[in-house]
Amino acid sequence: MPCGPVQTIIFGTQSLRKTEHGTSSLRFLGRGSGRANRRGMSYSASHGYRSIAELASQAPNFTLGILGDLHLSPDRQMRLFEEAKDQLVTVLESQQAKLGGGTACQAGLIQLGDVGGYHHQPGSLACFQRCRDWLAGFDLPVALITGNHDLEGLEFKTDALNLAAWQETFQQEHHWRVDVGPAILLGLGTSRFRSNQHSAHEVHVDAEQLAWFRNQLDASQGRPVIVFSHAPILGSGVRSVLDVHVKNRCAWLNHSTNPHVFMELVESHPNIHLWFSGHFHLSHNYADSISVVGRTAFATTGVIGKANRDGFRHSWVLSATPTEYRLQTLDHGTGRLRLDLVQEWGSRAAPAPRPNRTNLLKAPSVVPVMSALPGLQFEGGEALESTAAQWFQIGNGAVLGRKEGLLVEYEAASASPIGVVLTDLEDDHQIRFRGADGGILSGIALDEATSLEVHGPEGDGAAEVAVLHSIPRNAQGTFYQIFQRNKWQLRLAKESATKAHPVATSQ
Repeated sequence: MPCGPVQTIIFGTQSLRKTEHGTSSLRFLGRGSGRANRRGMSYSASHGYRSIAELASQAPNFTLGILGDLHLSPDRQMRLFEEAKDQLVTVLESQQAKLGGGTACQAGLIQLGDVGGYHHQPGSLACFQRCRDWLAGFDLPVALITGNHDLEGLEFKTDALNLAAWQETFQQEHHWRVDVGPAILLGLGTSRFRSNQHSAHEVHVDAEQLAWFRNQLDASQGRPVIVFSHAPILGSGVRSVLDVHVKNRCAWLNHSTNPHVFMELVESHPNIHLWFSGHFHLSHNYADSISVVGRTAFATTGVIGKANRDGFRHSWVLSATPTEYRLQTLDHGTGRLRLDLVQEWGSRAAPAPRPNRTNLLKAPSVVPVMSALPGLQFEGGEALESTAAQWFQIGNGAVLGRKEGLLVEYEAASASPIGVVLTDLEDDHQIRFRGADGGILSGIALDEATSLEVHGPEGDGAAEVAVLHSIPRNAQGTFYQIFQRNKWQLRLAKESATKAHPVATSQ
């Protein structure tokens, strides 16, 4: 239940509910007995889409389908999206029946952002409307959050205009609170793309939304909280993609602007039981697809189309009663459910993902992937044996790890990758560090290093070794590099330059 008096506000064509705490308090509902099943009718943009604010319900149980990055593509892939829709509807109907039916169990969908296909105008009004029509076919209430690609519509001049079109289409705010059964669901959406300092694809929660989030947690009074965001948070320990998101410093929420605040909130609010994210397009078939920090389980969410990185298409099915929750993977390749985690709400023990999970992968074959530093410790300036990687302690709370041709920078405190230094290392390349006096430093405790060099293979005899790269410390006192500038700002700069110096045309 929302705390305090409830008032109604109008957003687009849909009424939302707002509490004295500033929450958009949206409530799930069971499937209405008077509505035609989606298999028996065709839904249009004006009929059939059920926003999360459609009705309120007091049902004690709930079951949710959680969809990762959608990237809906109106092409040959549509058969995969329709297949996944049929599977989810069937599973949610079954889960709802097991938990007492529509009056006792609310059913709904959560979609974690990036609704548009890469080659089908992502971020455009047409893209949003296409997705809304597709979601209407579930005949279930839907709550969405914004992802980075949702704000790259070329027809909009500003992030605010793009966001307003998304909100109007889906009849909701981009961040929200849902009270459902025993739990409070909180959704966090990104609010900027064009105005990001570096990568346009950094998922950013602005100060106003962050203050709202903090207030919701403080007002939760110990009730179970489940959080949904497009990107995961720094320190969560979920598997990341080094040569894409980490390299471009868009892996974590607010990656370049105080990313630590989210884990600080988790640590101060142990009633945050689950945190779901997408963004990486990785399946649930890794040991760290579910990562546990304290009493919070962080779950990365797969995709249902061809935008996966490892050949698997997955969604989550979360079912809950007043005493426990059950988290299952729905494999859209087989249509089968796999139970991955069961936990009582009142347990003080850390969640324990099931050890008998099948099809676990070490890493996708298509991209280099590395999780947080596994068991890495330092004693007396020497690295303990932990992985096949080579490690360098560079001071300022950072560690460099060399693996699979990459030199990656980790934050030691959170054991999380935060940037990439180099991407083209060969097996016979040597990494050296120089001090202020220009001399080569030895060992792995390299706080005094002022620059990093990559040396080519040693030649025969007295031949001089080639210095392939020389990298000074960056403004933050470490070594990660900026590989990606904001593509929107680059496009505007190019257009401005073209207008200033038009190409001469013949008369």
